[in-house]
Amino acid sequence: MLKGIAVSKGISIGEAHILDRSKLCALKQTIDSSNIDKETTRFRAAVEQTKKQMQETKKRASKIANKYSIILDTYTLLLEDDILVRDTISKIREEKVNAEWAITETLNKSLLLFDNIDDEYLKGKKDDLELVVHGVMKNLLGHNQNSLTDIQKPVILITHTLSPSDTISIPRQYVLGLATEVGGKTSHIGIFASALGIPSVVGIKSLTEKINTGDQVIIDGINGHVITNPTKKELEYYKTKQVEHEKYEEKLLINIGRPAITNDNFRVKLMANIESTHEIKALQKFGAEGVGLYRTEFFYLSAQNPPSESDLYDNFKKAVQEITPHPIIIRTLDIGMDKQLASHGTNDEDNPALGLRGIRMSLINPEPFSIQLRAILRASLHGEVKIMYPMVSDTQEVIQANSIVEEVKAEMRVKQIPFDENIEIGAMIETPSSAICSDQILEEVDFISIGTNDLIQYMLAVDRMNEEVAHLYQPYNPAILKTLKHVFDNAREAGKKVSICGEIGGDPLATLFLLGLGNLDSLSMDPHSIPHVKKIICQSNMNDAKEFSKQLLNLNSTAEINCFLNDEMRKRYPLD
Repeated sequence: MLKGIAVSKGISIGEAHILDRSKLCALKQTIDSSNIDKETTRFRAAVEQTKKQMQETKKRASKIANKYSIILDTYTLLLEDDILVRDTISKIREEKVNAEWAITETLNKSLLLFDNIDDEYLKGKKDDLELVVHGVMKNLLGHNQNSLTDIQKPVILITHTLSPSDTISIPRQYVLGLATEVGGKTSHIGIFASALGIPSVVGIKSLTEKINTGDQVIIDGINGHVITNPTKKELEYYKTKQVEHEKYEEKLLINIGRPAITNDNFRVKLMANIESTHEIKALQKFGAEGVGLYRTEFFYLSAQNPPSESDLYDNFKKAVQEITPHPIIIRTLDIGMDKQLASHGTNDEDNPALGLRGIRMSLINPEPFSIQLRAILRASLHGEVKIMYPMVSDTQEVIQANSIVEEVKAEMRVKQIPFDENIEIGAMIETPSSAICSDQILEEVDFISIGTNDLIQYMLAVDRMNEEVAHLYQPYNPAILKTLKHVFDNAREAGKKVSICGEIGGDPLATLFLLGLGNLDSLSMDPHSIPHVKKIICQSNMNDAKEFSKQLLNLNSTAEINCFLNDEMRKRYPLD
């Protein structure tokens, strides 16, 4: 059994088809001074050709998944990035080398920046950059690899990676499942596969070396497993699971318009985590009641210069108008300054996860923060908007951030720029210090949202992106559960709203426990998880949930907790 990351749920069984998408290699060639202009022209032509190919792919993509269109826009922006193009041309001119070698060296330099990024979403942009450069390299080399059109029968597609044009060209009638060596939960492969309903697992090292074309393969897109040449027993087991899963998914969507209310009338709002306005239209399909986390990092990563207030306002306004009458919580910038504001000349940090990121960066650089705040405040006229500070460590940071908000509001009043005077402000609880002192932080905000992904890794001192220690990243460690209870208790005593916006929020295993903590206002998650979580809430009651949480909190080890959760949740909420 091979383990990877499940990005599109479902189970598929079929014959493997290996697609060659190995990395293109560039040989270093020295060019004569008289040919430098010719070489830069050749490079620019390859870039323009790649842009055109991306736009053609985008036209086809818009018919399949709206969210996919913005990913292709991102790729085009990367090709327009001054750093990528300028640095490659500079290398050609200064070192007198061929374009293939120059862009490969520029890529390698850029990839070093991503190695220290902690955020999983942002880490996924490394793959995007590699794919864009791969496209340019193919055009420079005139390289043609085996085509997806060669597939003329039902198969499980196995490959290193897929380019945007590859994914659009997938013959849906023949591709039963997909597994790749690279990619993550936010990669374009996962988004596309999910849109087409293709069970998929990504991030399996050396996958193409372990499977041969013609091997029988099972893709378990629920648990992130790939089984090669299964035994008769394994085959029978997964065939049964496949039928069960398909029936279960169909049943979940029947009551999608129903609110998440327990049998004893306790309501929990189920919201979505998004990073672009293109995702909003699809939220209705899954019954989302708003956006609980709107990431704003894309604007800062997709261009050399930070976005203007006008750019941000236009985007926020569109998002607010499309999600109305539901609320949207906009998280202010959460990325280390050395990564998204490279033009400011900040030095790289040895450990950005523990360095200048989130609200820390905003407080040290208040002007970009103020620009973002003005854009959010202006957009607040068009619907229910809330502001949320990321990576808060202590109360003083919140007080400082609130002070800047008040300064921005005062300036807007003087200029007679209207905004929602009653806009709510919240803080993300994702550091041990903010969790411990959440009672003090709650005095300064209207609500809190627990970012469990970062909170878990900081509490357990485990980098979940590091394959060597990823197995130690344990969401249901007793310390994590006790910390969640502590924060919930503080919110209840303060009479403030508390929500979860990390992966635990969308994990059906955790739903009853979170309900039992007593004053859960909302859960924000990947939209696809909403029907699963809603089913559990609608079949529960608060007294039972509170007792369940007590039992769980009395267990002493992660193993005991995992066993208890799996056994009890299966008994209480069978796949019927």
